Amino acid sequence: MKVAVLGAGVSGLTAARLLKDAGNQIVVYEKMDRPGGLAQARYVDGNIYEPYGGHIFNSKHPEVVDWVFSILPKDKWNHVIRNAKIYYKGKFLSYPFEYALNQLDTDDTVECAYDFMMAQQGPEPQTYGDWLIWNFGHGIANRYMIPYNKKIWKYDLDDMGIGWMRGKMPLPEKKEILRSVISADSTEKNMVHSSFYYPKKGGITTFIDALASGLDIRCSYEIRTIEKTATGNWDINGEGEYDQIVSTIPLPELPPVMSLPENVVDHIKDLKFNSLVTGLFTGKKTDMTWLYVPSMDYPPHRINYVGNYAEDGNGEPDSVSAAIEITCHSPEDVSDEVLYSPKCVPDELGEKKVITRDFHKYAYVIHDVNYQENVDFIKDYFSTDNSFRLLGRWGTWNYNNMDLCMLDAMKLVKEITN
Repeated sequence: MKVAVLGAGVSGLTAARLLKDAGNQIVVYEKMDRPGGLAQARYVDGNIYEPYGGHIFNSKHPEVVDWVFSILPKDKWNHVIRNAKIYYKGKFLSYPFEYALNQLDTDDTVECAYDFMMAQQGPEPQTYGDWLIWNFGHGIANRYMIPYNKKIWKYDLDDMGIGWMRGKMPLPEKKEILRSVISADSTEKNMVHSSFYYPKKGGITTFIDALASGLDIRCSYEIRTIEKTATGNWDINGEGEYDQIVSTIPLPELPPVMSLPENVVDHIKDLKFNSLVTGLFTGKKTDMTWLYVPSMDYPPHRINYVGNYAEDGNGEPDSVSAAIEITCHSPEDVSDEVLYSPKCVPDELGEKKVITRDFHKYAYVIHDVNYQENVDFIKDYFSTDNSFRLLGRWGTWNYNNMDLCMLDAMKLVKEITN
């Protein structure tokens, strides 16, 4: 079987690799000049930099773990214990916020703990902003949850649904919070990314290169047309026919290149997403893995200390490289004056210099209140033809981490090959 895989991100590369291993003829088409999609790393002045957001690996799915380590052996990865912090009123609190209430001033601790104990009364709201207050209480929601989520989503929280975040946001029980306050123990070892793996050298690109090895990947390739031929095959740009297409490219990029019914296009147009501006900066040494910044006084919502993950991550011995992450809707939303300003990050981080900046259009899927209706309609349409498959964060419009993208690719390949 001859298969075209559209997009050489983690999802597309996983599907292509598995399909090739199953004996199929695979061609991967990638718009960027190298494979990886959002999972990219490069060096700037000796500093490791992930320009499209940090990518780390862990998984509770043994089949994914085993497969990843078969691609890049486990001894090529660093095992990193998460040391995430929250910058709040000049302090570096432990993460997650609700387990760090003992680190707040006494009045704040009492208010947050009391409100949390009184929370979750009445029916569960179905909009995200109301749900944050319902689940955590006003104290925690107003101090951290709401301002941080406003920064990362750049979208009205009352126009977002709640189904997407289950399994992504820690949802503690009241006894756990009470115990953390009384014992002054802010550890929470069961949440996502309590520990993770990152390549020892070369950044996440080391894994991407291993994953892409041996595949026919045509980079810097712009797809202009996707057409069904008289023989029932799929043609790409009039240059070749395929029995199957696996598309991981963003759904909004499909209507300009293939014929779709008007109602499908309307649902695609109604999908919401935001973009990302990143900047590489070098700051003073720290043992943090990443830092959440809920305060509106600073543009980034997160600072990702990638230099602490790798053995070759820092260009200078007395500093650490990190990526400033600022969600937006266009590159003009974040000016150079803002990004390169000394006030872009808190003074306590000891910023030395911002070195470079990047922009990526598709960063985060926004699960607005129309999300499920739109996605279900689009998927239902494409499900009528099993020779055109949707896959990946942007192909299925689902906010998945890297391991779940690989798991979905494994499931899809089984469907195609069985």
